[in-house]
Amino acid sequence: MKKILFVTYDFPYPTTSGGKNRAYNLIKFAGNGHDIHLFSFTRDDFKKEYVDQIKKIGVLSVTTHKRRKVKDIRNIIGVFSPTQSIFKKLYFDKSILSLLIDLVVEKKVDVIHFESFYTGFYISSEFKKLDVKQIFGTENIEHQVYKDYVSNRVSRILKPLYEREVGKIKKEEEEMFEASDICLAVTEAEKKIINDTSTKKCAIIENGIDINSFTYKKPEKNEAVRLLFVGNFSYFPNVDAINFFYSDVFKNLSGQFRLTIIGKKAHGLLAKNDSRINCIEFVSDIKDAYKNCDIMVSPVRIGGGTNFKILEAMAAGVPIIAHPARLQSLGVVSGKHVVTAKTADEFISTILKLSLDYKKRVALSAAARVFVEEKYSWENIGKKLNSIWENL
Repeated sequence: MKKILFVTYDFPYPTTSGGKNRAYNLIKFAGNGHDIHLFSFTRDDFKKEYVDQIKKIGVLSVTTHKRRKVKDIRNIIGVFSPTQSIFKKLYFDKSILSLLIDLVVEKKVDVIHFESFYTGFYISSEFKKLDVKQIFGTENIEHQVYKDYVSNRVSRILKPLYEREVGKIKKEEEEMFEASDICLAVTEAEKKIINDTSTKKCAIIENGIDINSFTYKKPEKNEAVRLLFVGNFSYFPNVDAINFFYSDVFKNLSGQFRLTIIGKKAHGLLAKNDSRINCIEFVSDIKDAYKNCDIMVSPVRIGGGTNFKILEAMAAGVPIIAHPARLQSLGVVSGKHVVTAKTADEFISTILKLSLDYKKRVALSAAARVFVEEKYSWENIGKKLNSIWENL
């Protein structure tokens, strides 16, 4: 048995984003036989009762610290720092490092698991002096995500400033790889990137789903016109995706089609005023949304890691049409587990065909459920992480 200090950049309950979902389920399914203590940054939406929900999954103690706002003047000034990224200015504070050291000593911690790039700023030689092992748990290759953002969303005038920021993020990320005792990657491709830039061991801990919480539902025989997109719209790849889908795809579908958009900041989207679209910020149970749609669309073109909502929809039996860029790491077969589309015309054509092809929807649904049961169960993924903690 090991004593683990798990460090997160946002409180891992409720699971309203991919990062929170991953942290919550890693704690829940990897914690068996270990003592788990949590340190988490929080934001304005944090409520004290969330602590009780985390303790229900086996966390023994919870320590929180409210993160300052992104628009804080100290962060804005930090953009002009020649060495530190805006994210280091946002998250790193020497007083918090001292707090973590005190927690390690008080709880007699054996392993600190830093989940995500934003917590990796606290990987420190101070913990090595205490003979504490440090894990850097990546959720994607962060500098690549922001490199994509600069390429796709930033004006030519501002690009030099943003590109310099990407360079600082890359340098910090590579320093985290090397300073940790072991790195965790979500996909094989991301493991290769880490191995190419670091001498430290890297293991794959995939994203997954709690299979038992998703009841499989066979597609309905009606013409499939109820579309669904789920995502956190404070994450720019999701905003890029839904703006593309709404402007170039959905507007060109006939009036019988309806689209439900669910996710944080959905009310700020361009599509919110369309009478055929229902934008919902929060649902208490996402499974109800899967039961009440015919096709899940995922036009996400940029970003890293694994899309949790694709895995959830597969488990629930919802046929999926997705951009292949975010499917490569999953190992799915186009035409068997999902259907892929890249361009607006391809999305339109595929939606129209699948909406009329009930047998194809049933075949996709059944194959996808079997696939996630075999490969993406949090229970099995948790066992892998449990073993890493135990043997580190």
